[in-house]
Amino acid sequence: MKTKLSLLLVLPLVAFGAQNRPSAPVPPAPAPTPTPAATCPADGSNAGCPLNALTLATPTTLSSAQLIFAIEEERVAHDLYAAAAARWNLRVFANIAESETRHAAALTQLAATVGVQPPVAQAGVYATADLQALYDQLLVLVNGSATGALGAGALIEETDIADLRRLSAQATDEGSKAVIANLASASVNHLGAFVRNLAAAGVTYQPQVLTAEEFATLTSAAPGRGGLGKGHGMGGGNGAGGADCIGTCPATPAPTNPGNAGRGYRGGR
Repeated sequence: MKTKLSLLLVLPLVAFGAQNRPSAPVPPAPAPTPTPAATCPADGSNAGCPLNALTLATPTTLSSAQLIFAIEEERVAHDLYAAAAARWNLRVFANIAESETRHAAALTQLAATVGVQPPVAQAGVYATADLQALYDQLLVLVNGSATGALGAGALIEETDIADLRRLSAQATDEGSKAVIANLASASVNHLGAFVRNLAAAGVTYQPQVLTAEEFATLTSAAPGRGGLGKGHGMGGGNGAGGADCIGTCPATPAPTNPGNAGRGYRGGR
């Protein structure tokens, strides 16, 4: 949702009758200070890449149910990654948990264009039954082992990518589509980070929501050090990798295959 900001032009006022009086010279206006372009760090910390760089001027065409589901899905990811970060000494969890907070904020901003307020955030508690079940099931993996937590993260990001594709297909305004495209791009980067950390631990992740072809395409395209299966050690911390910015970073092109609706935890939505 790239929108153009209008500039407020301040016109000088000329007092009535001032034509016959000499006017003081008007000093030239100072040159505007250029704003540096936002950058997207590879560690997923979002430093220098503000999420609020995008201003939404038109109402979203997404329904209130769609918006609330999307917001709570980001919250599920955040809460699970925060739990994993507290239990396991892997930097990837803290980095991506911070990103998920920003993603939920971007969707909340989108919802505000039509007056939709999401449920009050409470860690581990969600108004959507499917998402509550997802959180409860994956929390067992998060608490079981570091590799279980990484696998849970990869599954969350797979699911999020598939859900965001369906959401994009249902949106008809360019603003919503742009926000969703950037969220999907970030999820691709997060998926790659979890898969690389698993590979560094000797575990090969098998996709459970995306097709094998889609998974291979997305993880090979995700920014990161060394590519799939060649990352740094688990403690060294492959970050989330690449774009995690709403409205400032280019989206990773999605495969032409629209994904597998009905797979995963979403009951075909």
